[in-house]
Amino acid sequence: MKKVGYDAQALLIPSGGTGKGKQLQNLLGPFADRFLGFASTDRNVSGLPLIQHGFAGYSLWQQVSLPRLLSRYRIDLFLAPANVAPRFVPRKPDLKGRLMDAYRRWQIRYSVRRARIVLTVSQHARGEILEMFPRADVRVIPCSVPEIWFAPRPLNERPGYLLMTTSSAPHKNSDGGIKGFAEYARIAGPDARPLRIIGMGRQAAGYQPFLEQNNIAHLVTFLPFQSETEMIEQYRGAAALLFPSFAEGFGIPMLEAMATGTPIIAANTTSLPEVGGAAARYFDPYNIHEMAIAIKGVLEDDALREQMALKGFAELERYAPAQVQAQVIAFWEEIAKLTSEDLSKAVVTTR
Repeated sequence: MKKVGYDAQALLIPSGGTGKGKQLQNLLGPFADRFLGFASTDRNVSGLPLIQHGFAGYSLWQQVSLPRLLSRYRIDLFLAPANVAPRFVPRKPDLKGRLMDAYRRWQIRYSVRRARIVLTVSQHARGEILEMFPRADVRVIPCSVPEIWFAPRPLNERPGYLLMTTSSAPHKNSDGGIKGFAEYARIAGPDARPLRIIGMGRQAAGYQPFLEQNNIAHLVTFLPFQSETEMIEQYRGAAALLFPSFAEGFGIPMLEAMATGTPIIAANTTSLPEVGGAAARYFDPYNIHEMAIAIKGVLEDDALREQMALKGFAELERYAPAQVQAQVIAFWEEIAKLTSEDLSKAVVTTR
């Protein structure tokens, strides 16, 4: 059997909650115990038996240590879920700002040119890749969520706060989400529901002046890291999910919301309408007032939220674990049939 190795660095993240980490687990599927996972010497909190040698710190490890590991273990096929595949770089690139962006653009072009197959998670992402690389063989295997997430709770039995799972990354538009909530609270007055924010605990102090200035400090709670079980409970207590991102390759929180029966209020950008389909209420993330009106419209209409939850269950059928796993298995069965010559060109990357 062909030896398959994969870049497992995304699995080292304590939350395991990044899109790349979840999609990697999705792609490994039932083959996880047969493929070899490689990671840097950073602390392994995943519980998985990964092969960890070389440098700590991802970029240097990926470009210097990882190629040596692939050679040492004689890997036939390498799965690169971090957008770029390894290419030797004599010194660690600047990880800041424009230099890092330029580095990634350069690496992505190189990786895609080498790739026989490019894997991505949405049709939107596939279209963007094909615009830049029209000759690439781009396949879509969407994300899914484990069965444990399929735990809806009746909306009328919930505390009924607004939930936002986000980060400080610019494309997440967390600033816009908080401003949209402030505008909603101003319009709703004393009937405004509270907001819980997960993923920005370290940034909470920086928002306090804005929250106090807008008289919403008592309504906004920044929560620390949550385990998967705790995250499920946060969704199951929410009246709705606010997802204000400017751009997403997929949008896993939408699946998490749909699986728990939680209505979605989301930006109308990139892949989000594709993933949410008819289940979500959409808004322009650059228009704070439109976001606030969308929040108010959903939170104040119990019948609408019930309908949205039902539509969410229907949309989620496209991403059911069994259905996505069938796609994963079919993909690896196709790979198993490749010749040695084909494998010499095969680098699988995801966006």
